[in-house]
Amino acid sequence: MLRRGAEAKFRNFEGIQYGRRFNNAAGVGAGRSAQTEILDPNDRTWTIAVANASTASKTATIFGANYDLTDANLDSNITITVSESTHLQVKTELLSQPVRILGMKMTVSSSATQFSNVLSIYDQKSTGALEKRLFQPLNYRSAQNYLTTQIDVPSFELLLSASTYVQFTVNGSETVTFTFTIVEKTLVYNTLRNSSVVAVSNQPAPTGLPQIDMPRGV
Repeated sequence: MLRRGAEAKFRNFEGIQYGRRFNNAAGVGAGRSAQTEILDPNDRTWTIAVANASTASKTATIFGANYDLTDANLDSNITITVSESTHLQVKTELLSQPVRILGMKMTVSSSATQFSNVLSIYDQKSTGALEKRLFQPLNYRSAQNYLTTQIDVPSFELLLSASTYVQFTVNGSETVTFTFTIVEKTLVYNTLRNSSVVAVSNQPAPTGLPQIDMPRGV
């Protein structure tokens, strides 16, 4: 009762009184919620190719705006290209626009042995905290996929920000291509439009495999 009474009497410095159902001063106003923006289904993928020009295995790092914004520490034999833009542009956007990825396609140019190389996913904070998770692509090899140089992981999920990066070993003379699907994206400029700062999509990316896509309604 004391809390309810205090909330009903609360007034800000401009003299506006908020109702009892008021929850968050950063919202769009009492009794009204921001409209969620829908991601353009044709503008929510990153196609990232990592090529190793050496005959020896090399370590590559993708993403990691805070870790290495300009790829200055990347091995000289490794080239990273993004079909939709550039690796630098992707990482620069992540400085202010975190995204959630759901769904990944991974292809290799020559040998399926590349799938045996673990993907190490790091989240490194400025305070010194470092989280590490391991993803094993080989676990997603399936006899239902006749392409031995490709795997589809519709359940792959990653909350990606400037502090996140992925490292893995690229075999000699190999090119690894990732297709990541974005399902949530931060749009900071929406604060100026009094709109939701998160754009979402509930439509998963198609894998091309009917046994996977049809149950999901793709």
